[in-house]
Amino acid sequence: MKPKVSVIVPIYNAELYLEECIQSVLHQTLRDIELLLIDDGSTDNSLRICKEYSKKDNRVQVFSNTNVGQGLERNFGVKRAVGEYIAFLDSDDQYKEDMLEKLYQKAVETNADMVSGGYADVYNGNVIEKHLLGNEILDSNEKIKTAMSNLIAYEKKDGYVGCIAVWDSIFRRDLIISNDIQFLSEREVYSEDLLYKLTFMSYSQKIVFCSDITYLYRVNDTSFTNKISESVLIRIITLYDSINIRFGSTLKEYNLKQRITNRTFFTLRFNIKKASKLSDAKKFYRMVVHNQRLMDTIKSYQPTNLKNFAVYYLLRWKMIGILQILCKRS
Repeated sequence: MKPKVSVIVPIYNAELYLEECIQSVLHQTLRDIELLLIDDGSTDNSLRICKEYSKKDNRVQVFSNTNVGQGLERNFGVKRAVGEYIAFLDSDDQYKEDMLEKLYQKAVETNADMVSGGYADVYNGNVIEKHLLGNEILDSNEKIKTAMSNLIAYEKKDGYVGCIAVWDSIFRRDLIISNDIQFLSEREVYSEDLLYKLTFMSYSQKIVFCSDITYLYRVNDTSFTNKISESVLIRIITLYDSINIRFGSTLKEYNLKQRITNRTFFTLRFNIKKASKLSDAKKFYRMVVHNQRLMDTIKSYQPTNLKNFAVYYLLRWKMIGILQILCKRS
């Protein structure tokens, strides 16, 4: 009999938190699961740790690949998983012990294609912020399209509704396979999780949100690279194009163009803020203002508050010195 849930964990040089991650899966109250650990060419002890757990628990499978990136390794895992539902877990994060049982029971009760729970940001072992979902059932095209649109971005204000990552949810495996839903590489597109989740939602008949906190997301101060690269700008533009191409017709009535423009701007603003901590921040800012495609993309953005107004026009006027001062102080 196939397991109820297959958990897929791509791993790259994750030895520091990997055992906590693995144990959070193996200690789930839902026992009928499988765990696919996919090493992505680690140079530390990650693969050894994985192999040790596979000897202790026959629910664990270990795979070792060349360094291809998280998105493609997830696709690799889905092809080998046999569970009724698929779950994704990042190698430095953890599940709460009843996550899979709660989400799976909800899926069975409602016959849902996708079930999502809330998550908490954890820093140095302490919960610093909770991200809650309301209890809601999306059982019509209109409700699902509205949720998809709001996940991309609000239409007339900053931000979005929900979690753009895939690790807060379980997904019906048959729907993934029958529609050939795959991750793009994070080396090609920004927020590959968002694209995957939107694509899955577009094929779903029923989606359920539950209010319980089920996932523990580790906040990592070193997650932004210390090396300035224009590739992040290219990936942001690719995200804009990909959403527009895939959902331009189905979400047109929800003012999709404005929503993805908003998404592009606050994704760019996030990276500008992160880059402000680096010694060569100005180099990154110059890349931004001289990337004509990117500047054209955010041209129709309508600032939602005073700070966004300042950032937007400093970019348009190429006043990178003042922009750097503003971002450092905020």
